[in-house]
Amino acid sequence: MHLHAFWQDREHSSLLQVTEGAGTVYVYRKRLFRSTENLINTDSRNSRQNKKHPLNTTPRRKTYPSERSHIIRSLLGLKKYVIRYRYAIAISFCLVVLTNGLLLISPEILQRVFDELQLAIEDPNFTVSPRRILFFGLLIFGVALFAGILRFAQRRIIQGVARQMEFHLRADFFLHLQKLSASYYDNVRTGDLMTRATSDLNAIRMVLSSAIMYTADAIVFFGLALTIMLQIDATLTVVTLLPYPILAILIRSLGKRLHAHYESIQEAFSTLNTKVQENLSGVRVVKAYTLEASEIEHFGELNHEFVERNHRQIRLMTFFFPLFRFLPGIGGVVLLWMGGLHVIEEKITLGDFVAFSAYLMMLVRPMITLGFIVNTFERGAASMDRMNAVLNEKPEIFDGEQVKWGIKNIEGEIEFRNLNFDYPDGTPVLKDINLKIGRGMTLAIVGGTGSGKSTLVNLIPRIRQAERGTIFIDGVDIQDIPLNVLRSNIGFVEQEPFLFSDYLRNNITYGLEAADDEEVKAAAHSADLLAQIEEFPDGLETFLGERGITISGGQRQRSALARAIIIKPKILILDDAFANVDTQTEDTILSRLDEIMKNRTTILISHRISTVKNADHIIVLNDGSIVETGTHEQLIAHNGIYAGIYETQLLQEELEEF
Repeated sequence: MHLHAFWQDREHSSLLQVTEGAGTVYVYRKRLFRSTENLINTDSRNSRQNKKHPLNTTPRRKTYPSERSHIIRSLLGLKKYVIRYRYAIAISFCLVVLTNGLLLISPEILQRVFDELQLAIEDPNFTVSPRRILFFGLLIFGVALFAGILRFAQRRIIQGVARQMEFHLRADFFLHLQKLSASYYDNVRTGDLMTRATSDLNAIRMVLSSAIMYTADAIVFFGLALTIMLQIDATLTVVTLLPYPILAILIRSLGKRLHAHYESIQEAFSTLNTKVQENLSGVRVVKAYTLEASEIEHFGELNHEFVERNHRQIRLMTFFFPLFRFLPGIGGVVLLWMGGLHVIEEKITLGDFVAFSAYLMMLVRPMITLGFIVNTFERGAASMDRMNAVLNEKPEIFDGEQVKWGIKNIEGEIEFRNLNFDYPDGTPVLKDINLKIGRGMTLAIVGGTGSGKSTLVNLIPRIRQAERGTIFIDGVDIQDIPLNVLRSNIGFVEQEPFLFSDYLRNNITYGLEAADDEEVKAAAHSADLLAQIEEFPDGLETFLGERGITISGGQRQRSALARAIIIKPKILILDDAFANVDTQTEDTILSRLDEIMKNRTTILISHRISTVKNADHIIVLNDGSIVETGTHEQLIAHNGIYAGIYETQLLQEELEEF
């Protein structure tokens, strides 16, 4: 049992899952009590392989000659989405200019009011009527109202555009995940990918909406206000803005620290998500071994680490943010002193002083938002770096330039020529495989645990990639056949079938665009599942739990078999597809499959001789090599490995009967 579990891990290069036996529980507990830092930085399966993978180690903070250029580099991947909505963004930018232009009119109105009031005080012949004061008040109100309407339109447009860009980025991310080869997921944590598709994507959206809008707003407003302030009093402008270069230095320092903090936070969040995902998927195992307390304790450690990393970032922000308000406040003190002197010396009027004060106070707002802008940009850049780590991964298996697009179908003849295959870590799996399977022929593969049976059949639909010139279908190298044509003509039932959290009907018809009830029932009948479906209260409309957990293991396996049958493939691969059914049910299914298998090339993998004995041809794999070949009778007469397995199983059956 333990060896079988280990072989499954080797065959599929997947994370070792706890299923049965004390040995696997030991592995699980060893991983469970590993330190928080190690769990964040390493994967639980194979540390040597994980070091090669970009997603399974906490990325080290790189140093760049320019923090600004690094942000631009990180966010450059958003260029195509920005271009797609360039007109809406341009309109929004125009609204930013108009809004800030209107807001800057109000101090000009105040300047006019105070100058007239001062003139009225100094010159008895000059009067300011209440109606004129009301006019100026209504004018300020009208400017503020119109500016508010423009700002509403501006935010409505940019927020809508940001949501659309988020939609396209999420769709492209999911599409890219679908294109990546199956081997990519061997060492990638599901929770980590989920974090990138949700939390990281949300951080990027905040850049596209709030950060860009606030940046444009701050630049435009600062530029316009600075121009007007220089016209009022250039000397006063320079002196009151002296603290602002200090702000620039602080912002640069803050940006460097924030980027590193956010990468660390997102990595911890990914690990936390992975822990939750694994526990929810393996909740029955946790309960079976009464490890709830240990899991809660370990989750608490990860949760504490995540919170602590957030606290470090909060402490950093609470130190810097008050400075963004304090430093511009120094300019206000300087204004009162120097500006007051300039009014007394009549270098500027009282209205100029009031207008200048208003502009300076209005500059505080964009300065305060600078903290938010830097925060958002650094968070978005860190998240985009994490997204790019996935988006920059190239699929190992794809349609190359040599593909013959004229091939629209296959007949099903398979040939292996001098096939050798190693795992990415260099472990040899298959050695010198030479085999020809005729169209409509049934081949059975028998062998011990870890002999390479599943790996061999995984090479046919190019789930894993063999060297060119080693596998042929209908005399054509499989790398010359379009992937869609190749895989759509292969029905594959794995030893660990996967069902979606959906209706039973949709799981059976997964490989078809549409299927009527008769087709579904015929496929279910061939898989000996129809009678049990009719006993379900909702029949084919029965909703399955996650991974089909609400039905038995045998029913899941037969549902997967029905899914493979209904697409009427030219090649049918059954990888230990009867492991979860009893021998009587297996005999029933095999008898019903006889008619289907006559017109299809079928490959059977099984540990039971009863499953394979009627195959047209049988091969025995041992340590990745074909060591025996022939029919059932020939292999029994040969008195080798196959005969030994057969005799052992006969003895087991006799003991069970006894």
